[in-house]
Amino acid sequence: MHAKPLVALLSQALVAFTIEADNEFEQRMPHRTAADRGDPAATGPWLTSLTYWSNYLLGLPDDGITARELARHAGDDANSIGSRLNELRRWGYARVQRNGADLGATLVIPTENGRRARDTWAPIEALVTERWRERFGPPADELATLLADAPADLPLGFPVTAWGHTTRIHRLPPVPATGLYSALSRALLTIAREFDAEAPMSLAVSLDFVRIVPPTGAPVRDLPLLAGISKEAIAIQVGRFERNGLGVVQRDERGTKRFALTTDGRARGAAAMARLDSLEAGRGTTSSRLRVVLSGLVGDRMSDGLTPPATGWRASGPYHAQTAAIVADPAAALPWFPMVSHRGGYPDGF
Repeated sequence: MHAKPLVALLSQALVAFTIEADNEFEQRMPHRTAADRGDPAATGPWLTSLTYWSNYLLGLPDDGITARELARHAGDDANSIGSRLNELRRWGYARVQRNGADLGATLVIPTENGRRARDTWAPIEALVTERWRERFGPPADELATLLADAPADLPLGFPVTAWGHTTRIHRLPPVPATGLYSALSRALLTIAREFDAEAPMSLAVSLDFVRIVPPTGAPVRDLPLLAGISKEAIAIQVGRFERNGLGVVQRDERGTKRFALTTDGRARGAAAMARLDSLEAGRGTTSSRLRVVLSGLVGDRMSDGLTPPATGWRASGPYHAQTAAIVADPAAALPWFPMVSHRGGYPDGF
């Protein structure tokens, strides 16, 4: 594959939109982050990403909802909704009232912070969508039109999948997209589900990890910037590949830890990319036009929305290099697939 695949262009647009929306929410909502641990003056809930609003807070009425209904809204299965409930409770967004042994009957009620966060998030998707129209002009409207036929029975937001497959996402009662973010999410999920049906590894692993490892390997410390995702996420995958005989970590003559794929790891990665090639070759004229539009959007003008507030967490020391890279060259530095972790739902694994 010589050109960047359509799924990567969709992903980079989705990640960029999410980061821009997250930056806006961070400025509007009192919150806590890892930098505030031990600070008694820090107030508000734990800061989370657009993922948690679109899939959980958006569907959380003041008088509460059962976990079963909340799971249906997000497309979660019984196992994953349990984890999400623990997070919403621990981070200060919801109270969870168990009703016997039936997890599905558990009542999920927003806290004051949960209601405030839900209502603070409410206008942001439309706000960022309008910014894109102003920034990119007619191509932004054309993008919305091209995405209008994305299946309406998928979640409104991209799910917490980390490195996993997206086939676990359950179909939902059809609901119209709320805006450009939900349309991008659904279009990307449609491709991912088709890929995952027969793929040897997930799109996240194929595009955010195997793709960026050079044939001769690379220093482990360089992989996060190459992939556009967090070092914690990369460390997890390095360990998994090593345990499963798909990769090896060795120290060079300078003592630097280097990671390389084994023959088996390279073969599985090549098979995954061949499957993606085949899927993309079979898509129609709408996909061809979508590629053209997205190629024009994922460029320099996208940087305007990726610059964090001066006091934002993406501007701080541990994240500064990653942020500087995506602002300088979004097309090169943004990940090729959302790596949405459970630690806050951020689209690049932070």
